Amino acid sequence: MVISGTGTAGAQVVLWRKRAGQSSFQQAATSTADTAGKYTFTLKRGTVMADQEWYVTSNGTQSSTVTQQVAALVGLGSSTRSAVVGHKIVLRGHVTPSHAGERVLIEMSRGGAWQVLARPRLGHGSRYTVSHSFGRSGAVKFRVVLRGDSRNEQSISPTLRVNIRS
Repeated sequence: MVISGTGTAGAQVVLWRKRAGQSSFQQAATSTADTAGKYTFTLKRGTVMADQEWYVTSNGTQSSTVTQQVAALVGLGSSTRSAVVGHKIVLRGHVTPSHAGERVLIEMSRGGAWQVLARPRLGHGSRYTVSHSFGRSGAVKFRVVLRGDSRNEQSISPTLRVNIRS
């Protein structure tokens, strides 16, 4: 993630961050504006995994505060991409960052409307597993939804398609 702006040439710029659940801002980084007054902060991949607020200070002034909402990474996999009617398929995945103890919604769609199939609680490692068998053939799409909370906005997995055959 890159945060950039323009200030006074050669001035020190301080980046402040308040993570979700914290009550105050903490200094995150410092930089010096170049001769044109431009500054840049580059944060390593994986540094921002939850909602946060940001601002910068320089020469006794403070920028406006920016709120950043972050989606969690919601994974979804299946034991098979094609199953026989009446046979179980297993859906599994994980959520990053960890939301262990929270529930996710396993949703399925046949014909366009999403319906909740299961509400498993995320276990150790923020993982879930659900098995289900189908009584009729056809294509079924699945997705997993993590409801928004104090750390992440609502997050949805990529859609997974499974063909159920007779």
